[in-house]
Amino acid sequence: MTKIAVICASWNEDIVASARKSFEAEMTRQGFPQNSIEVFYVPGSLEIPLTGKILLENGYDIAVGIGFVVNGGIYRHEFVGQAVVDGIVNVQLQTGKPFLSVVLTPITFNEHVPENVKYFIDHMVIKGREAAHACVKMLEFTGKRKQAA
Repeated sequence: MTKIAVICASWNEDIVASARKSFEAEMTRQGFPQNSIEVFYVPGSLEIPLTGKILLENGYDIAVGIGFVVNGGIYRHEFVGQAVVDGIVNVQLQTGKPFLSVVLTPITFNEHVPENVKYFIDHMVIKGREAAHACVKMLEFTGKRKQAA
C-alpha cells in the first residue's frame, strides 16, 4: 500500500487543518484508503523539512508539508517561508522521493478580522485539493501508486 505522510505545522491550526482535511478528502475520492495517509504534527513550518526527510527515509513514498507563515510585522516570515521551501526541495533531491509544499506565506493576514481568516481557510481548501492532485500525479510518475493491502 502507498504510504503518504502529511506534516502539519501547529501554528494557525484552523487554517492548516482546512488544507489537511481537503487533501485527505480528495485523496480518498481518488481511491486512496484513509489508512494510507498518516498525519504528523510539528511545532511550526521550519520543522516540516526535517520531519519529511526522516519519514521519507523510513518507508513513506511521498510527503506533503502544510503550513501557514504569517507576517507578524517583522521580516522573519519571508525568511521562514523561503527556508521551508528550500528545505523541502533539498529533501526531495536527497531522498529521491517527492515532497509537496502547501506552505503559504501571505503578504497580509489579520487574525483579528474574521473575514480575513475565512478567506484563507477557504483558500487552503483549494490548496489541499490541488496538493492531492499533484500527489496522485507524482505517485504515478514515480511508480509508487500501490494498491491497498
